[in-house]
Parts: sequence; C-alpha cells; structure tokens
Amino acid sequence: MEEARKKYPNQPFRITTDYGERIVLPPHLIADDFHVDIPGFETMSLLCRDDMMVSLIKKNMVKPSATMTKMLSQESAFLLSKLIGESTDWREMEVAPLVGEIVPRLAGRAFLGEELCRDEEWLEITRQYQHKFLCGSAALNMVPKPLRRFVYWMIPEIVALRSLMKEARRLLAPAIAKRREMREAAVAGGREPPKFEDAFNWLEEEATARGLVCDEVLMADFQMMMGFIAFHTTSDLLIQIVIDLAHYEEYMQPLREEVIHLLQTEGMSKSSFYKMQLLDSCLKETQRMKPLEHLMLRRIVTNDMRLSNGLLLKKGTRTLVDSRAMRNPAVYENPDEWDGARFVKLRSQLGGAASAQLVSSTADHFGFGYGKHACPGRFFVAVTLKVLLSHLLVKYEWKLPPSTDTAPVGMGVQLVSNPTAKILIRRREQLEVDLDSM
Repeated sequence: MEEARKKYPNQPFRITTDYGERIVLPPHLIADDFHVDIPGFETMSLLCRDDMMVSLIKKNMVKPSATMTKMLSQESAFLLSKLIGESTDWREMEVAPLVGEIVPRLAGRAFLGEELCRDEEWLEITRQYQHKFLCGSAALNMVPKPLRRFVYWMIPEIVALRSLMKEARRLLAPAIAKRREMREAAVAGGREPPKFEDAFNWLEEEATARGLVCDEVLMADFQMMMGFIAFHTTSDLLIQIVIDLAHYEEYMQPLREEVIHLLQTEGMSKSSFYKMQLLDSCLKETQRMKPLEHLMLRRIVTNDMRLSNGLLLKKGTRTLVDSRAMRNPAVYENPDEWDGARFVKLRSQLGGAASAQLVSSTADHFGFGYGKHACPGRFFVAVTLKVLLSHLLVKYEWKLPPSTDTAPVGMGVQLVSNPTAKILIRRREQLEVDLDSM
C-alpha cells in the first residue's frame, strides 16, 4: 500500500486484497463480498438483498429515545461495576478483552432486552459467531467463486456457523413466544398490549408492515447481524479511544469536566451529548487516525461510468478508497498527529458545525462510510459510546503501564486496534455527579 501510495499519488491504482483484485480510488473521485448464498452467512442477506434493515435502523436508531439512552446508561453502570469493579487501587487490564465483554452486552441491552443480554449462553453464541464468521469468510475468499458452493461444507468455521445459527434460533424461540402470549393475554383482557423498547419490537413491527412472519429464523438472522455490525464498529473505536486517552492524558481532565458540567446541567440527554464537543472531537480524531481498514468504501460499478479525471470504470469493476486520504495535509494541519481538539476547532469554521461532528460523513473523513451508503447506525454508535465514556470518565481514571504496545496491527486491508494493549485503571474516590440515578 505504501509503495502504491507513493507511486500513484491521488491516482487510481489496482491492488490485490483479501477480497481479490480491486481498483483503489482517491477520494476526490468518489461518486459483495458477504457470501449471502452460503448457509451460515445468511444473516448478511438482510443487508444485501433489500432495504428492510436499513429502514428499521433509520426509524429507530438515528435518534435513540430517552428510554433507550437510560437503558444504555443503566447497563453501562452494571457492566463497569461487574467487569472493572469498585476498587480504588490500580488494576492492570487488557483493553480488547474488556471491551469485548462490554460491547456485546451493551448492544444486547438495546437489541434483546434485559433478560437475554445477560444470558451467558447467548453471549457465548454471539462471540463465537463473530469469530467464526470472520475466519470462515477469509477461508472462503481464498476459494474461486464457482467452487465455493461445493467446498463450504468442508470448512470447519462454516460448519460451526450453521450450528451456532441453530442454537441462536433455539434460544430466541421462547422469548418470541413469551412476548406474543403477553400481547394476546392483554388484548383478551381488554388491556393495552405491552410495548417493548428494543429491537425485538422494531423487527416485529417492520416485518408485519411488510407482510412477513417474524419467527425465530428471521429474528436470529437479524440479531446476529446487528450484533456483528455493532460489535465491530463500536468495539474498535472504543478500544482505540481508551488507548488514545491514556496516551494523551492531558485530555482526560478537560473531558471529565465537560461531561460532568453537562450532566449536572442537562442530565443524560440528547442535548448534553450534542454539546460534548471535546468528547465528540476526540472520538472523530481517533477514527481519523485509525480507521477500521486501510481500504474502505467497497463498491461495485453497476454501469459503465467515466470519472472526472477521464478514467473509465467498466460495469462489474470493484473499487475501494484509500483511507489514507483522512490524513490529507491539504485538509488537516499536522495530519499525522493526534489532536483531540481538532474537530472542536474545525466546528468554528464555515460549514464546520455540521461536517466536523462524529456522525458527519464527508470525502475528507469517511470513518462511517460516505454518501447514501454511510452507516445508518452511526448515530446509535455515537450515543452508545458517549454514554459509556461518560460513566468511564466520571467513575474511573486510567493510564498506560510502562512499555505496553499500543500500535495498531495490520491484517490484510484491516487495521486493528492492538489486541495486547493494557491499561492501569482504578475507581475514582470522589464522584462529582451521580450517573446511576439519572
């Protein structure tokens, strides 16, 4: 990648990736590799074949309700107490395993409700599914496409995926039946049917509106898909921001003061999160410096098209965009330096109030995608991270132990937060605000 970047600056180039041969485009030319037909990968068909999931996410997750925010806060308090503890003595912890415990449970609180999000069997199934999905997908990518339908039965990770989906359906079936019985009993008794503020209810409403049956098969596909997406987008950014704040510790106290002031004056609200501009800026800067992948914005050309530089892209061509564009010195001052206040300063510039927010998607910062295909769940991710980080900043302090390795790790086109990075963390003795009562 580095060689190609130097040889073809601001020009398209062809490269062989984990997914096969692709054309990498510079961002100024911005205008399906999910194996959805393979049993075990059917969860991704919900994203790839119709707009039902995108519609559901836009209806329910673009503006998380006050009830949802409160649930996320309650679950954050429970998880941090359970996983980090209440001790005021320094404790060494690996960041990735800690986040790996927090995020699936926190996402599960929103998607599944309180009971299943704490079910250890369900949590283990989702953890195993995510791991086997990535390994199985990588193995299948090494096989020529015409042969994949014949060899997938013999790939151990994909065999495991099919078994995990059966187990997920088995666990979800009683929960679906229980809710159906509660609604039927309420109607029979002349009472208002109970309403649930979680993705169970969202999917049932969306499926009913489309004339679909919301059974354990559809629900399992949906829950595993949502868990998979939420885990990777949220976990990676959370791991890296925890590492970055420990590394640039001068930002810790200003962030804490911002959070405390806004929680004291406006509570755990949409308004307070919007005004947490320094926290928002730190998150966006972390995503700018370490995006999910070296190459992003996977696209397939559906019709022949000629770009503004004259390059003709033929139908069927698969393209990517180099994420190094988010370090463009023409856009960002000192682009290779982490500056937590960078986007606070950019907000004061013309048009910056909109473009410099974490959830904003531009050609200069496409951490959450770009254009109409930008991640529709980014608003939910932003709120989830701000809720959790509010609890962390108010209740805990952390720092890097000597000689811990924090450098991101390249894995093909992926750029992974260091899985071995450690922090020293302890409970703060004096808390200025009681988050647990909000």
